[in-house]
Amino acid sequence: MPRRARPARNAPVMAMSDTIVAIATASGDAAIAITRLSGPDAVAIAARCFRGARDPARCGTHRILFGRFVVGDAPLDTVLLSVFRAPHSYTGEDVVEISSHGGPAVPRAIFEGLIAAGARAARPGEFTERAYRNGKLDLAQAEAVASIVRARSERSLRAAHATLGGDLTRRIEALDAELISISAEVESRLDFPGDVREAAEVAALGARCEARAAEIREWVERLPAARRREEGVRVALIGAPNVGKSSLLNALVGYDRAIVNESPGTTRDTVEASIWLDGVEIRLSDTAGMRETGDPVERLGVERSERAAAAADLTLVVRDCSAPEAGAELCERWIVKAVGPVIEVWNKSDLGRPGAGVRGGRVGGVAVGTGAGGPAGATAAAAVATPAKVIVETVAIQPGGVDALIAATRAALPSLLGDLPGEELPATSARQERLLRDAASALERAAAQLRAPIGDVAYDLAAVDLTEARRALGEMVGRGVDDAVVAAIFSRFCIGK
Repeated sequence: MPRRARPARNAPVMAMSDTIVAIATASGDAAIAITRLSGPDAVAIAARCFRGARDPARCGTHRILFGRFVVGDAPLDTVLLSVFRAPHSYTGEDVVEISSHGGPAVPRAIFEGLIAAGARAARPGEFTERAYRNGKLDLAQAEAVASIVRARSERSLRAAHATLGGDLTRRIEALDAELISISAEVESRLDFPGDVREAAEVAALGARCEARAAEIREWVERLPAARRREEGVRVALIGAPNVGKSSLLNALVGYDRAIVNESPGTTRDTVEASIWLDGVEIRLSDTAGMRETGDPVERLGVERSERAAAAADLTLVVRDCSAPEAGAELCERWIVKAVGPVIEVWNKSDLGRPGAGVRGGRVGGVAVGTGAGGPAGATAAAAVATPAKVIVETVAIQPGGVDALIAATRAALPSLLGDLPGEELPATSARQERLLRDAASALERAAAQLRAPIGDVAYDLAAVDLTEARRALGEMVGRGVDDAVVAAIFSRFCIGK
């Protein structure tokens, strides 16, 4: 387990009077299930339902017992019962974990038996919330637990473990220490107004604020890439009806995920599927064909297509080589509107030629690859680019017909994912991103005050802004956070964690 940072200085430490229980493993068929108890009566409640050679109530911490779980006097299942005594447990309380056979029936019966023996059903995230409130984790580390559970790639898992290990906390503490030093200098000028300092000294304080603000801004600018590593890269396939978007989706995922029919407008909702490239999840969205329509259901599909395209990290604008004018105006509009990279996909390249300048491996004089193209029977053609987009040719219904598209998507990943593997930022939630932006803004205001002519420096306003920056950074690790905010954070966790 990674080394953990010291909990936040004012992390609330409190004793919980009740004992909670939850099934900690996913439901469904499985070899093993784990049911978890935490609270002052965890061991006593478990002992009421356990029959074995040793009494759990007489065990010290980190002991594993073998026996039977009983409901009344009837044995239910053979189990392993693990005892963790406070404070040497995940939550800081007495914790018991019962490992039983999996499946829907046995864990549910164990859960209900422990409820009958005196436990209460846990709320989502309540185990980790107790760890936070008992000073075992700060709030940033607690949020990292949820990031570990949601991690969808090795890189996102490393980033979450870095936060759980205290990397984010240590970075915040280093920033806070610098702001304390700057605040002390500013406060001294408030306390001793007659002590006039050189303008260069005051400007240096402003420069220190600017440097810290720039550091935070750079951090924030890298967060979208970090979030894509954690949540996957969103890719939208857009275009006119019947250009082959659904066929491309099916070819990319390797099975018939979307319905394909020659009638235009077959897809009326977004169809989603994922593939993995170089350890990164590519979240594909096949969208309804974009066109003007009087059909209210199809219109809803088009609106959803527009939302998916607007939210995409990478846009695949699909066009039809056999009908190059179909949806041309719409495609050009979305190429201009896209906020991320665009790949213009000329599908059905075995039936016709794409737009002028594509065949021959160049567009705008920039060549990015070569490949088969041209007559019927070809597979994937060249990927070529302008400064604004990459162009590929595909034949979705032929083996290897999307190879050029996969290669172009892989080539787009470095610009979307940012840092090199092994250099990930610690995992950062949307709440923490907002607080970082608040801290940077407050520091920029303080710097502006301190850059004023020496006679016009508003030390009191600079002090307020520095306090605001420290407050925002402190909230990232749990200092001064309202209980309602804490409850909202943990409500998004899974039950049993």
